[in-house]
Amino acid sequence: MDFKVKQDTYNPLLKRKEVNIEVDHENQGTPSRLELRKAVASKYNTKPENVFVVDVETGTGTQNAVCAVEVYDDAEIAKQTVPKYIQVRNLPPEERKKIREQEAKKEEPKPKPEKPKAGKPAEAKPEKPAEEGKEAKPKAEGKPAAEAAKKGKDKDSESK
Repeated sequence: MDFKVKQDTYNPLLKRKEVNIEVDHENQGTPSRLELRKAVASKYNTKPENVFVVDVETGTGTQNAVCAVEVYDDAEIAKQTVPKYIQVRNLPPEERKKIREQEAKKEEPKPKPEKPKAGKPAEAKPEKPAEEGKEAKPKAEGKPAAEAAKKGKDKDSESK
């Protein structure tokens, strides 16, 4: 895996280098973020903890990948600046899995018991739908009765 630096700018406000690189990976798949971190860290003489791969794009059918990488001066600044999801993406697969399991456990909230509202008694709610259902039934029964009356008239006219 060989890479060329396309653009290298220093951002003094965030205390990081923003690097765009092109990676040639002949007869191999797209390199992992972990491999890219190690390669960029060795080039810039820093620790892999200070390097974060933000984006890796490989064109269809090509052997080149264009990557956006951020190289921080300090790991503490990086932890504050880099979004959590990018930090997780740049971890080895085993650590990534552990963190996702921990987050899943945190997200499972305990079910809270529902408290009835003081203004409305709980028994009044079931009665209202039952009353609405009773009103709807006579309307439906009215139609068949009217149809039966029409049929009766038809039979009377036929018999005459």
